[in-house]
Amino acid sequence: MAEEKNNGDSKEKSSKSRLDLQIIVVGLVVFLMCMGGAYFMIRSLLAPLLPQEEEKKSSSGEVVLVQAGEFTTNIYDINGTRYLKAEVYLQVPDKKVEKELETVMPVVKDEILSILSSQTVADLDVRNRDNLRKTIKERLNRKLGGEKVTGVYFTSFIVQ
Repeated sequence: MAEEKNNGDSKEKSSKSRLDLQIIVVGLVVFLMCMGGAYFMIRSLLAPLLPQEEEKKSSSGEVVLVQAGEFTTNIYDINGTRYLKAEVYLQVPDKKVEKELETVMPVVKDEILSILSSQTVADLDVRNRDNLRKTIKERLNRKLGGEKVTGVYFTSFIVQ
């Protein structure tokens, strides 16, 4: 009789533990469904409040480069016997600005040429090349009005 009672108690405990496990699993599934629903509901409610410009910038991760050309010029030097040969590319935010830049390319080339020809040999050193990029970018943006040029790249840079 004692064995039957122990057998009955173990069956009750195993059925009770299964019931507890089922309750936990069902509760977990319901919790996850509620969290997912809340996420999508909040996301759809907040979507109109987010700025649209940030979404456009993050979706268009392309880099638009415009070839400004190859420049050969004398360097600002006492003897006047040194020269610079450089090929310059300009980074712009999008295709619209690229087309706008193409229409005023003679102005852009003239500005770059005047900047390069006013530099000394020390200014054209590798350590100062970032300053040269910054100067070109700032002066072009000032000349064109607005933040149209976002980067300046040299693909060849020869000082002789």
